[in-house]
Amino acid sequence: MKVVAIGEALIDLLSSQCLQHGSSSNEVFTKFAGGAPANVAVAVAKLGGKSYLLGKVGRDQFGHFLIDALKRYGVSTDYVGFSETGKTALAFINLDKNGERAFEFYDDNAAHNDIQFSDFLAVFSEQPKVISLCSAMLANPELHKCSMDAIYRFNQEGSIICLDINYRPAFWKASDSAADIISDAAEQVDIVKASREELITLFGIEQIEAVVKQWINKGVSLVMITDGGNAVSFTTANFNGIYPAPKTNAVDTTAAGDAFVGGFLYRLAQENSSTSTFFEWVANFEYVLKAINFATKCGAHTITQFGAFDSLPYQTDIE
Repeated sequence: MKVVAIGEALIDLLSSQCLQHGSSSNEVFTKFAGGAPANVAVAVAKLGGKSYLLGKVGRDQFGHFLIDALKRYGVSTDYVGFSETGKTALAFINLDKNGERAFEFYDDNAAHNDIQFSDFLAVFSEQPKVISLCSAMLANPELHKCSMDAIYRFNQEGSIICLDINYRPAFWKASDSAADIISDAAEQVDIVKASREELITLFGIEQIEAVVKQWINKGVSLVMITDGGNAVSFTTANFNGIYPAPKTNAVDTTAAGDAFVGGFLYRLAQENSSTSTFFEWVANFEYVLKAINFATKCGAHTITQFGAFDSLPYQTDIE
């Protein structure tokens, strides 16, 4: 199956403080291609899968830079367009006072917010595919409506849909509605991936178990929760479990979650042809465990290098 990642491609501007592991009197920023959906698409392509990105970039130097980078790593850009009104978004990545990475997004009038339902028409078909999207595609009323309409169509054609919550408050103009909107969308997909930190922010630590149970009861086949370097937890209607993350020396954690999602969806796409085979696959504990094992290795490799696209692994890196 081919994997279609939907949403933003943007420029990560990584501070010299990050690159040099400390303060710098002459701070400079180095540009890297990034954006969570774009990272997922590149992760699948570098592992050897059929990968597409559906999105929009600005008709500017950064937009052309992103398209060139996507093509260089084997991602099809057939569904990537140029926005006539928006610019390519920027994400400045720096160290906060505690030495942790902090993100500052410049996405006012961003090109990826210009995605329309008409942009999905070329993707709809009778051929099932694996769809990956993040909650940024729900963050404003226009994107929310076209995303929910698209999810309905993808479900009708028998595609497998994964929602990576990947919650970024800066993308939301009305963040107080984010939890309800995201949870409603989660109930319409097959796989939900979230970080524990995101779930605490959105729902509160006391409600995580109840929220996961609600999603499973509504028909979600698999919920996976990552927790930095701690174990991944996973839940289906038939079983649940945890799987340890490999230990490694982290230098840049920017695309770790995207590498995990890309690795998991690569395995899923290689081993399935439709939702009918997927329902059997996801009910098999060993199949799910092997895919999570592979995905955690993809995430672990990624954090040992700087940047997003560049740091995502090839098959040989995992082997």
